[in-house]
Amino acid sequence: MSTLSVRTIQSPDASPVSFPNGIRIGTATGAGAINHIGTPGQQGFGVGIAPSLPTNIAKLYGTEDPASDNYGNYQYSDGSIMVYVPAFFYKYGTGANGFAVNVVSIKPLSEYADVATANAAGYALHRAFYNGGSIRPGFFVDKYLTSKNGSIASSVKDGVVLTSATRGGLATTPFSSIGQADAFYGCIGAARTRGASFHPKTQFQNAALALLANAHGSASLNTTYNAWYSAGSTNFPKGNNNNALGDANDASIAYVWDGNATHAGCGKTGSANFFAKTTHNGMNSGVCDLNGLVWEITPFGLTSNGTNFFLLNTAVDVNTITASNTLATDAWGATGLAAMYTDIGTTYGSLTASSTNKTFGAAAQVLSEATSGTAWAMAGAGVPLVGGVGGSNQFGNDYMYDARPNELCPIVSGYWSSSSDAGVWSLYLDNSRSAAGDSCGFRSACYL
Repeated sequence: MSTLSVRTIQSPDASPVSFPNGIRIGTATGAGAINHIGTPGQQGFGVGIAPSLPTNIAKLYGTEDPASDNYGNYQYSDGSIMVYVPAFFYKYGTGANGFAVNVVSIKPLSEYADVATANAAGYALHRAFYNGGSIRPGFFVDKYLTSKNGSIASSVKDGVVLTSATRGGLATTPFSSIGQADAFYGCIGAARTRGASFHPKTQFQNAALALLANAHGSASLNTTYNAWYSAGSTNFPKGNNNNALGDANDASIAYVWDGNATHAGCGKTGSANFFAKTTHNGMNSGVCDLNGLVWEITPFGLTSNGTNFFLLNTAVDVNTITASNTLATDAWGATGLAAMYTDIGTTYGSLTASSTNKTFGAAAQVLSEATSGTAWAMAGAGVPLVGGVGGSNQFGNDYMYDARPNELCPIVSGYWSSSSDAGVWSLYLDNSRSAAGDSCGFRSACYL
């Protein structure tokens, strides 16, 4: 990966982090500026131009053109298409801080001189941009769900999605087809088949994409730069979730079946006829299939020992986390929890271990506006406040299963038959690291 000079500051969870001196790149002019997240509701929002490139990642034709379908898109040497998401500040509306309740404002990293200045204005740097004791300029995330590409888990259009168990007799579907364990924890090794700098998309990165979609939907006025926009109750990304290769909220959507012998409703990733309707930013440049198709395993960020919840510390480099439950580097187990996580207690906000289905959204405030501490980190993991559930159209009435198993391994987004419960916010907390399922896959990411 590229190297940037750094200066030390304090992170919102009180861990020491470093801020790369070279990342305040771009201006407030919007999409097209280097490392700029763009303006919600406008062309090019939600993706951007990387200020430098890691080894083996290259630009595509149109990568730097906000009007191009390839804007902010890059290709890794294995053929994987990845989307660059520049770091951003956000301010979450409380009704008393300059924004209405549940309205989110997004600003580019170049907007403020540093995090402290942003915090003073009520803006937080999203938790997704902290890694390994450093604030990162952005991250690359797979445009498509991973599929088998020889011995590599790759992000390619129309791929037959890899999952933690064989789907309908297809030999190309299980993690074991690329030499990894057929269990949720197998996604960690599967991501690294592409290289040591790759990891499964974290819970924080997933929540960042969901927040960008939320902001884009609220700011859009029509479908010009947001294909999934609706003035009604379905103003969110669509997907493969109705068990019939379509979307429960949009009858126009049609996916291509993946050919498995058991589940006629499961499509190929990226195969929707109206592709832009399935991306986080409503444009062809975005990350697709965040609403259904398969559950996505997000092993890093939030876990539990069966009694308490734990949050991953900003000082931890996700590329060094291992998949077992005995070592200090393991994502699960008492030793790893003590070394890498903060214990946040038996409950937090809407997480009460009730073993019940809850739905995202409410007329009350859904996410915390905090700029530091546990509340900031939990908002960064996409966890609602205690009054933030019950359901609302703004959050797609997305499904959250409230549980607290030992060695918790979250899954997100829903799958091909989740119906309207699926969505960019959907969060299921009832599985451990050793769980497996033919409807549970992942996508890879890497930090710049």
